[in-house]
Amino acid sequence: MPHSWPVTLAELWLCLCFEMGSIASWTCTIEKLVYSRQSFSARDKVSGTVLSFTRTDPSFLQYPCDDGDPWGRPSPALYLGQEVFLSTDGFETSLLPLTIPSKLETPNASVSATAFVKKDLLAMVINGRVYLYSFGAGEAEWLPVQGINSLVTELSNTHCCYPGRDPACQAVSMTIFAYETGHSASKSHIFLSEDGGYMFTPLKLSPELQGVLLGVYNFVSLSQTGMLMNRTHSGGEGKGGGAYFTYTGGNMSHMYSHSSLGFHLKSTGGPDVRSIQHPLLWGFTILWTKDTLLVSFNNGLIVEPVTRPFSGSSLCHVTTSNTEIAALTQDHHLFHGSLDMVSTTMVHVGESNSSQKGLCNAVLMFDKVGILTMLSPVPTNSSWAYNFQKCTFNMQLLLMDFWPPLQDCPVEILKGHFHNKIHYIDMHQKLNLSATFVPKPGTGAFPMVTVSNPHVLGFQAKITEDGYTHDQNTKYSLHLQLLQQCFSGMADPHFSDTFLSGGMSVLTVDIPNKGTYCIDMHPLSALVKVGCPPTKHIKVFKNTTACSKGLFNQGMLQDNFTYTISHNLYDPNFLATPQLGQSDLEVLYEYNKLGCPLLLYYDTPWLPILELWENDAFVEYVSADFVVFEVNGMYNYDYLLTAAEANCISQPQNWTALIQKQDSPNPHTAWSRMNYESCKNHDGPKLVSPSAKYQILGENKKNKIIFSHYNGFYIFKAIVVDKLYSYCELSATVSVYVTGALPKSYMHAWTTLTKEMIKGTVMFSNFIDVGGVMFLLQAIRSLKVGCSFRSILTY
Repeated sequence: MPHSWPVTLAELWLCLCFEMGSIASWTCTIEKLVYSRQSFSARDKVSGTVLSFTRTDPSFLQYPCDDGDPWGRPSPALYLGQEVFLSTDGFETSLLPLTIPSKLETPNASVSATAFVKKDLLAMVINGRVYLYSFGAGEAEWLPVQGINSLVTELSNTHCCYPGRDPACQAVSMTIFAYETGHSASKSHIFLSEDGGYMFTPLKLSPELQGVLLGVYNFVSLSQTGMLMNRTHSGGEGKGGGAYFTYTGGNMSHMYSHSSLGFHLKSTGGPDVRSIQHPLLWGFTILWTKDTLLVSFNNGLIVEPVTRPFSGSSLCHVTTSNTEIAALTQDHHLFHGSLDMVSTTMVHVGESNSSQKGLCNAVLMFDKVGILTMLSPVPTNSSWAYNFQKCTFNMQLLLMDFWPPLQDCPVEILKGHFHNKIHYIDMHQKLNLSATFVPKPGTGAFPMVTVSNPHVLGFQAKITEDGYTHDQNTKYSLHLQLLQQCFSGMADPHFSDTFLSGGMSVLTVDIPNKGTYCIDMHPLSALVKVGCPPTKHIKVFKNTTACSKGLFNQGMLQDNFTYTISHNLYDPNFLATPQLGQSDLEVLYEYNKLGCPLLLYYDTPWLPILELWENDAFVEYVSADFVVFEVNGMYNYDYLLTAAEANCISQPQNWTALIQKQDSPNPHTAWSRMNYESCKNHDGPKLVSPSAKYQILGENKKNKIIFSHYNGFYIFKAIVVDKLYSYCELSATVSVYVTGALPKSYMHAWTTLTKEMIKGTVMFSNFIDVGGVMFLLQAIRSLKVGCSFRSILTY
């Protein structure tokens, strides 16, 4: 088996417990039967096949990202029981059971798993097949997904609920796993979708994995995919037998190099495991069966059971919010607690006096902080519609009657501007953040800083006093500096993940052991992406343009301007070889993308100057290796230096060789920071052709592009290939107009003219207006003896 991840001191502090004591019985703060004023009749029959849930106990699923609704409306939610109900108003109206068209599933439609893809899009496993159900504006629609070629039973996804439209965050929410449980690794079928469930691709587990597959999880804040395995026997020395998590790359493309500590999944009738992943990606993972409730604070690396302090019946339902957890048993014992980075504390709220004990058709949902609702459907006698019984608890009021009294919240203020935001750290950069906290006098409460993925993200923290509140309580400031772990100098090099791909981690600042009363004092969290900031880009500096010199004007270039590339000057395969039988190439000039072209002279070597920008702010000039190519395949330019002149000790890469390695030639992807190799590497290929042109620009300032005897347009794309400059795939396109190359048929006449000018005699009779020579005459009339060739052209 793979070796376990190192266990940090913070992880060893992990504990889960129940606070002793309880309330004898609970009653609802508000109890009501919800029904629609619009009455349903027997004629309101459902169309299609009615959905039902495969499990005997009900389940509840709510779209977790609801903070962005300006009206405070509840998120869409799904009740799964003998019938399935979808509500967009918090179950405040009567509902008809959800159905699927009979042409897709009939006579039965059994749902084994569901997942919200977006706020108005659900994925469902029905009779082993996966469907997407769109219920937004307009008519609802069912759509079978593509790419799954075997029956599955489970779906797994997690959501990135941080505000804004960050591309990395959106990619998290579009990732879904579909799979079948109960098989060994070699026989398990797993499918991955990265487009929200429309198309899936098959994945394979390593046959070396021991045990039976129970679950697949996208552990975003660990930059890993986790597989929950259950051993069929208690082998596994050092693991304690039972279940364990094993981890690999996000799309299972890497070897299984890490595994968790082992834990036991006790369940009557087999490990039918349900799971909840925290919506803010903190790393909280809740696992539960009818007999066991387990919590992990670190994406399954350490999983601990919550032991109930009484002998009761099996669990019916477990739910969480951002800061709370609640559980309901079959005999209607209710438990409530707060999620904490060090300890999760739950209290036994009490026992219901309801006559429906033993009927496990109720589910729990959090309406808002501290407000918990128990929900169950109630059929009507006159129609297919169902009403809903809602029992709502104000947990803060209930817990005030708890005996013995619960611990007060030990902190008055905990705030930081970085909370609930996404931050980026690019190569070699650091991120400075701060938080303010005020502990209650005498509590000794201080914040604890954790990162979910220490292999990627390191940090340094410092606490300073920062004045007093109006109550004269001491105010403290927490100063944080975050940096990429492999460049931090604080960890063993083998502890850090590869620096080429970066990764994600969640920073959390919390007060340890806050207690149940602190549910409204949420931890501070931020998603930190060690990778490319989405607003970072490069531009090619233009000092002189063809427009500023009057050769072209903007109106001309914007008016469907085209130019011609001769058939013998471009190669559609980008291999810099002459093509036979091809036509001249007509190119439409894209002014909106390119602007006015940079003006260059054919006889002056050119080194593009790259500018780094973030948003609309200039950052610096790029001092890194980069490469260029002409996007239309022109190859009548070259490089100033050879491999020997660039002091290469191994054979340098070149465009032709890299494009030939591709199945479909594509210069946009052939050469990048992911496959770039410096010729200064002693372990590189032997230097067999020192006279080969050196095609890398940037670091070696001496290397430049040299043009042939040609006037015309080039469209160059520059690509930064330096592995250590940035995580971004930095590229920019620039148009260049090269001028100054006189027609070769007039060069002899030009030489004669120059000699005569030096003698003080100008022989205009040598130049007659034939085929466009008049531009020379006009320039010559303005000459002074001794003017350079360039002066004539720029006069």
